[in-house]
Amino acid sequence: MVPVTSITIVYDGACGLCTGAKDWMRQQDALVPIQFVESRSSEAQRRFPQLPVDELAVVADTGEVWLGTRAWIVCLWALRGYRELALRLTSPLLVLIAPEAYTVVSRNRYALSGMLRLRNERELEQQLRKVAVPRCQIEPK
Repeated sequence: MVPVTSITIVYDGACGLCTGAKDWMRQQDALVPIQFVESRSSEAQRRFPQLPVDELAVVADTGEVWLGTRAWIVCLWALRGYRELALRLTSPLLVLIAPEAYTVVSRNRYALSGMLRLRNERELEQQLRKVAVPRCQIEPK
């Protein structure tokens, strides 16, 4: 089997929880290079036309693809501080619980985003455009 040396995470860019998770992952120490692609972007449609738009997907440089719960576990596997947790989630007992936890969060991601006030990049941009920035008034000497 060829080892995975990099992954691309295809995520829902319209979801504040998803973009928050992406931002959090970028701050972690990764064990393999990670690229992020918004699922509705032209890049995602060009590179991964076979992937569902509304589901988390991870594509490895080996061509392997993981969706949903398995993709979530691979995301954790790629991070230094979370690889052990990812491996534990594949144990016989926890492998039964992981899909349930993922499904609950995934199906409610927009509601959770609203409750936690997590915004995606477009929503943040729109909100920031509404902020009036006062001009700096420097008095001549």
